[in-house]
Amino acid sequence: MPTPVKMPRLGESVAEGTVGSWLKQEGDWVEKDESLAEIITDKINAELPSPVAGRLAKILVQPDQTVAVGVDIALIEENADVAASQSVEAAPGPDAAPVESPARANVAVMDKQSASDGNGSKAAVQPSRVGEEERQRISPLARRLAREHGIDLNDIAGTGTGGRVRKEDILAYIEQQQAAPAVPSYAAQAPATQPGYTPPAPAAPKAEPAPTVIGPDEELVTPGRMRLAIAEHMVRSKRTSPHATTVVEVDMTNIAKWLEKNKEDFKRREGYSISYVPFVMKAVCEGIRKVPTINSSWTEDNKIIIKKRINLGMAVATDAGLVVPTLYDADQYTIAGLAKQIAAIAQRARSNKLTVQDMQNSTFVVNNPGTFGTIISVPIINQPHAGILSMDAVVKRPVVIEDDAIAVRYMMYLCLSFDHRILDGAGAGGFLQAVRTKLQSYGREIDVY
Repeated sequence: MPTPVKMPRLGESVAEGTVGSWLKQEGDWVEKDESLAEIITDKINAELPSPVAGRLAKILVQPDQTVAVGVDIALIEENADVAASQSVEAAPGPDAAPVESPARANVAVMDKQSASDGNGSKAAVQPSRVGEEERQRISPLARRLAREHGIDLNDIAGTGTGGRVRKEDILAYIEQQQAAPAVPSYAAQAPATQPGYTPPAPAAPKAEPAPTVIGPDEELVTPGRMRLAIAEHMVRSKRTSPHATTVVEVDMTNIAKWLEKNKEDFKRREGYSISYVPFVMKAVCEGIRKVPTINSSWTEDNKIIIKKRINLGMAVATDAGLVVPTLYDADQYTIAGLAKQIAAIAQRARSNKLTVQDMQNSTFVVNNPGTFGTIISVPIINQPHAGILSMDAVVKRPVVIEDDAIAVRYMMYLCLSFDHRILDGAGAGGFLQAVRTKLQSYGREIDVY
């Protein structure tokens, strides 16, 4: 039986996706994890890797067609006969002549036909195979990015299969060019030395869609695709889950003082930053172990699925909007390891390099609005999770401590929104209590490794 390729869920809030283009055609052989199609969603655009090695037997969804997540979009034959025939075809015998690539063979035919034209004119040959090879060598996302940034694709060394130029190659080239100091060439400077030279006017900025004025004090703005997707998911979440919220206050003094003392040395030594977030994530893992039902989902047939793996989603604000990539198996990392993963994921999110896997399979979300100075935030659950935790700003406040003494302490509020179908107040409170206990258990010297 052929293996179906399904429309992936590029983000927990994404319900559908569009096939931008197919990178393989029916009958083509594709390796496992080789890019098969370009998928466009309201959250991100990404290349879909093939789930298996085999031959693309049937394309079920055509380019520019939008279907729901989970719908079959193609079929791949991966049986032994197909694999064996592909291997036999690819292996020439000992007496076989050297095999030319399709592009080289086509060029050779063109040259031969041109040379045999008795009138001295070149024969009319349509280089369709060459054009097809060129299109296969460059992914549609890479071509689009190159066109938007005015990049000559001949300057890019592809890192994909067979030297294929991928989106990541274009983004890396753009970052490299931006980091390099601009050195004007002599040719570029020469016209300015000529009499009567007038420098060209700067290019006009790209115009944004103009809002519609509907009154002297009002205008109508059309939201972008990502904002519409966020709006749909937030409304659906509130309709789906009966939200309840509970808040605790955490004394972060020892962690705050450790960070003040060590974070600069840590960054110089490791090459990435450390903040409150990995400490909270580590504590969340401790809380999930104590209350496993917080790491679950409610099904349509009124069952509860408890997830064994702790895959933490982390909300990241980007220029395009909010995304929630996944940090897999968060409980397996040290605090330093979590800091490294957080830095890497945030960098991929903000440079538009998130993959299909980055946007799937989260089981619980940690949100950090405190970076914007918020004191108390009540988050909306990221469906189909059982809960979401917001960590707010760590601020110094006078606090009553032992023996009724008053001391200045570094305090933070943690706010948990949870699905009341799955958890009651006792379970939610037990989870928060475990998180708070872990965070307050650190002494002045902390081993983050």
